[in-house]
Amino acid sequence: MANESAGTWTVLKLLKWTGLYLADARIDEPRLCAEMLLAQVLGCRRIELYTRFDHQPSPDQLAAFRELVKRARRHEPVAYLVGWREFYSLRFKVTPDVLVPRPETEQLVDEAISHFKSAGRGGLMWDICTGSGCVAVAAAVRIPGLSVLASDISPEAVAVATENAEAHGMSRRVRCRTSDLAALPGDCAKTAQFDVITANPPYVADADEVAEEVKREPRIALYAGADGLDAIRRLVAQVGAHLGPGGLFAMEFGSGQAGAVRDLLVATGQFAEPRILTDHRGIERTAAAVRT
Repeated sequence: MANESAGTWTVLKLLKWTGLYLADARIDEPRLCAEMLLAQVLGCRRIELYTRFDHQPSPDQLAAFRELVKRARRHEPVAYLVGWREFYSLRFKVTPDVLVPRPETEQLVDEAISHFKSAGRGGLMWDICTGSGCVAVAAAVRIPGLSVLASDISPEAVAVATENAEAHGMSRRVRCRTSDLAALPGDCAKTAQFDVITANPPYVADADEVAEEVKREPRIALYAGADGLDAIRRLVAQVGAHLGPGGLFAMEFGSGQAGAVRDLLVATGQFAEPRILTDHRGIERTAAAVRT
């Protein structure tokens, strides 16, 4: 970018060059990152870039874009740089207090939608370790009549989730509360048993290597002991008591943990044989189990 005049840089050329530049630094999803950064600078939606390929940003916009690209190449999460991330075709506010929503986590929303669709009604759902609230809010948007409790151990994360519920008009149907795993918040203690419980708990082993971008995300939402299963063990032991018969528990876990997660669920004697789902990369990622 530095070797050519600003007038030669169109949206299409910027996207192509930046995608390659970020890919060279092993940035995950480099084209998507380039689109997010450029849309932020131009003040438009990412999809709108595709109708503006010939547009030439101003010198000030190019300078701002260049600075963001430099930071992204240094592995600052792009979602933190722009302050948002798309999830389930919705835009969510994202800050360094929450995990960046990822495509694989959309499986939790898929499972909730499928369960309530089979039941032919809305109901009660609890999203544990809610972070930005993306799963809770996306489910509420997609499922009429659904009421959701969204909880997280981090008060800062709960504040972000609350903002996202309000931004999508779901504040009446999504209650955001602070709590540790499946401990019901005090003002929810009398809540009836849930129809669906979803969770994306910490599951990275303490000694595991993670991508440079991931190292910038909150440790409390990532790491869970020597084998990465500390939070999952606690959660699986707790969650059955809050599900009604036929209720669904859907939980994300880490690569290589499928067997252990399956055994933990079966060992409770509370669930039918779990289904293990693979994500868009073919990695076993989600367990879905029905309360017996």
